[in-house]
Amino acid sequence: MIRPSAMKGGLEPGRKTMKVTFVGTTACTPEIGSEVASFMINDNILVDTGWYGVMKMREHGFDPGKLEYLILTHLHQDHYMGLPQIVFWKGIKQVDEKGKKSAPLTIIGPSQHLETIVNSVMTFLQVPRFHELAIDFKLVPLKPGESFKTEHFQLDTFASRHMSGVDRQEEALTCKYAEPASGKSFVFTGDTSYHPPIAEFAKNASVLIHDACHTQPKDVAAIGKMADAGKLYLIHCTNQNGPAALKDAQAIFPRSFLAREGEVIAI
Repeated sequence: MIRPSAMKGGLEPGRKTMKVTFVGTTACTPEIGSEVASFMINDNILVDTGWYGVMKMREHGFDPGKLEYLILTHLHQDHYMGLPQIVFWKGIKQVDEKGKKSAPLTIIGPSQHLETIVNSVMTFLQVPRFHELAIDFKLVPLKPGESFKTEHFQLDTFASRHMSGVDRQEEALTCKYAEPASGKSFVFTGDTSYHPPIAEFAKNASVLIHDACHTQPKDVAAIGKMADAGKLYLIHCTNQNGPAALKDAQAIFPRSFLAREGEVIAI
């Protein structure tokens, strides 16, 4: 199932590259000076919010007010905890100095809890009492296997394998982001345990960004090797464990890299 959108996003026609900027890379509790796993696609799409994505976006040169799309890979707290800050910022900054209104925000995520989480954010921010925070937003709940398409990009999804609590499967999305203008695509997993079918979904991807917290680095590398990815980036592991994780991964798949905060990948 493909859900279309009349809104724009991604690359303008004629541009030949896209970029990914790692806003945060560490595990679920941020270390001092670091942020948990999240990244920007071009200048207007954020994948997961981390704990304080607004501040980290600004630190890396992005204007949170220009954010048009937010993709949530799943709805564990460390992946949406920064959402109230994003809504607050876009609300306060809805009109710039020149009187131009900021772009609406489309929030894409797993269907299971998306509406509940976003409604809770609006309640937490007391939006009915503070009308200036009533941003123009749209929810796009997706089940694994469903897609979302705009004029400039398509997002296809696949089920990750991620547990929540005691033996409870979490609805979590592995995503393929593709842009017709550039002819480029890449795949990212969010949190997942070792799940070999991801390799087929990511087959020949130019870049695969894969969780290295819930999946052992050697198993991440096995996925990258089976997919024959152009490059494999390990994300969501602690700063302390990163070098060892990379060494283990490169022993199996030499085209493995460790995602580093602030790093920009040109695809």
